[in-house]
Amino acid sequence: MDRLMTEVAVLGEQVRSLYRRGIAAFVTNVVNAAILAALLWGEASHDLLGGWFVAIASASVGRFVLHRRYWRAPFVPDDAPRWGRWFAVGSAFSGSAWGLGGFLLFGRGGSTAQLVLPLAIGGMTAAAAGTLSAYFPAFVAFVLPALAGMIARALWVSDSAHLAMGAMFVIYGFALFFVAGVNQRALGDAFRFRFRNEALLGELSGARERLEETNRTLEQRVAERSEALQRQADALREAQRMESIGRLAGGVAHDFNNLLTVVLGNSNDLVADPKTAESARVPLAEIRDAAARGADLVKQLLLFGRRQSARLENLDLNQVVGTTERLLRRLIGAHLTLKVSLYEGPLFIRIDPSQIEQVIINLVTNARDAMSSGGTVAIETEHLAHGRIEDGLDGGEYAVLTVSDTGSGMDSQTRLRVFEPFFTTKGVGQGTGLGLATVYAVVDQSGGKVRVESELQHGSRFRVFLPIAAAPATDVGQVRSVAPSAWRSATVLLVEDDASVRGVAARMLGRGGYQVLIASHAEQALSLAHAHPGPIHVLVSDVVMPGLSGPELAARLRESRPGMSMLFISGYRREHVIPLAEEPESVAFLAKPFVHEDFMARIAELVASATVVEQNASANDAL
Repeated sequence: MDRLMTEVAVLGEQVRSLYRRGIAAFVTNVVNAAILAALLWGEASHDLLGGWFVAIASASVGRFVLHRRYWRAPFVPDDAPRWGRWFAVGSAFSGSAWGLGGFLLFGRGGSTAQLVLPLAIGGMTAAAAGTLSAYFPAFVAFVLPALAGMIARALWVSDSAHLAMGAMFVIYGFALFFVAGVNQRALGDAFRFRFRNEALLGELSGARERLEETNRTLEQRVAERSEALQRQADALREAQRMESIGRLAGGVAHDFNNLLTVVLGNSNDLVADPKTAESARVPLAEIRDAAARGADLVKQLLLFGRRQSARLENLDLNQVVGTTERLLRRLIGAHLTLKVSLYEGPLFIRIDPSQIEQVIINLVTNARDAMSSGGTVAIETEHLAHGRIEDGLDGGEYAVLTVSDTGSGMDSQTRLRVFEPFFTTKGVGQGTGLGLATVYAVVDQSGGKVRVESELQHGSRFRVFLPIAAAPATDVGQVRSVAPSAWRSATVLLVEDDASVRGVAARMLGRGGYQVLIASHAEQALSLAHAHPGPIHVLVSDVVMPGLSGPELAARLRESRPGMSMLFISGYRREHVIPLAEEPESVAFLAKPFVHEDFMARIAELVASATVVEQNASANDAL
């Protein structure tokens, strides 16, 4: 009977705490809705915004009236369930209004709705984890419909970006429910402890020592729960920080890759030019190499932020290690020993070739930096028939790459943070802190796991588990070629809004013998194409430009020049800026920064495709 009475009193205090915090939630709902409506006023339907704001305001007014009635009524713990249910009903109306706004307004307006609406709903639901978690049904009644609208809208649109956003909102919702549940339990426990302490004080007024021990135990348990909540909040903030860094990396990459394209192109030209003085070749080569390292750094940032496209292939891990072995020996230097031990059979994995090479190089570089005074780096591959559950594997077959060293090793705190982005134990200017974070991102993106074992003064051992894939199919296709005379007569329309990149690409094409039509934007390109009397074999276009984008320009030109091939160049991911091509043989993509050899090879392939189309059309006309 005493326990039942305690639970009734706890529920009464929880509902009382709910109403005590409620006024802030009502005001916040109206203020945030007003700000959001004002921001979207120029982009969305006024009737829709007005109706939505009225719904939010009406729900808040109703909840405010309920709030006043509660505080004017006498406090009776037995009435707590009824007052709690009424508050949950009001929360459900308010949450449904936000969810309806998320479904109807997201994607209806411009970029403001795309950015601000998810932040507003995310902020409101995050705040609910604090203000409504005292009574869990009220929290569920608000958060569930509020998030459901955004998730339903993302699934309705169903492109990759919206599906990803919907998935993140689902994960976010689970996190909020977990945090709110912990808050609710902690608050309930705190009330229970209070009532129990009051009973103990009344019954054991003379037992001061036992009372002090009880209080110390209580303080310790509350501190432990507070620490757990703080760790969860820190983890959530860290996840949000990592997502922000990833978004920043994607935004910076385009402009930075434009700059690197210019540096790489011009330095390569000067190094290859026989007129360049010998005294200038070494510094020019250093400039070129520094630009290449900058490009690698951008790739690592994009890999970490999951904004780097992957070109998946079925590769033999042993062959990849063997191919990179000579580079690795130069990388570690003469003062270290490199030992390579490969599995006797092939180990096929499905991964981007450049990314698995980056994983190997980053692991070996990390081992090298841990052995400044000499030592041994060992690389091993093996076949794991059944992945162990304790390693986080699902029991399938895995190819295992192990990189170990005899260096200084790591303590337990360093091991816990070794894969964190921008965490490094090296001095200022000696490391980016992205090497092992990139390894983790690549392996995780490929469906694998990476594990580390290390002790101070006993070296480190990194093990990478990658799922076994099928052997690659033999490529029996024929390589298309075109005579050099066709190259010299080919015409390329170059469209690039960055003057420096445009100049580099034009010089490459000119030296290759192509006739080049140069435009700085899409409208100028359309005018040049209309005025040009002969065929245009290849369109080389930036993707993101003022006015018409590259794909939009290509669609316009294809109406009058159906046989024209297209090469899109960009610092963004292909799938973020170019839809799937209906004619893959005549449409190509080249990421910035690019070098002369890759650029000219793509042009030659596309000239071959366009020339074959032109020849077929001429034969049909002759018939």
